[in-house]
Amino acid sequence: MSFGQAGGKREREATRDRKKKEKEERLRRNRTMRPSSGDASLDIDFGSQMERLPEVKLEDINVSGVAPRGPKGSNGPTKLFVGGLSWDTEGEQLKAAFGRFGALREATVVTDRDTGRSRGFGFVTYENPADAAAAAREMNGAELDGRTLRVNPADRG
Repeated sequence: MSFGQAGGKREREATRDRKKKEKEERLRRNRTMRPSSGDASLDIDFGSQMERLPEVKLEDINVSGVAPRGPKGSNGPTKLFVGGLSWDTEGEQLKAAFGRFGALREATVVTDRDTGRSRGFGFVTYENPADAAAAAREMNGAELDGRTLRVNPADRG
């Protein structure tokens, strides 16, 4: 073993010992600064800028870390998928058929890019989720232009 390697090892050991002593000193200082009683919230005075926080009940704690939210589509516009459309059905006819349930944001029939012909399905977007639910209930299985419709919430994603 050469002298350079032994010196390096001694330096590492000395550095490790010095850091260990510094850490012990920090811990000792922190312990002396802690309040004397068992309840830290009673002993520390941060002044008037701190306000007392409300008490939290155990049943209010959400363990998953994700805030609970309402059911999907419970607020804001709700989009419905409308399948089984006739090739001849256009957006205005779709709007007329679904408009009786509430305020529509849009009603569109999806068309083929190349031919411009209907692909047999479309989407209807309602301002109010309750109107969308009523329309889905009533129009699923109903007939429009001689075809039976399939109506359900459009996937969000």
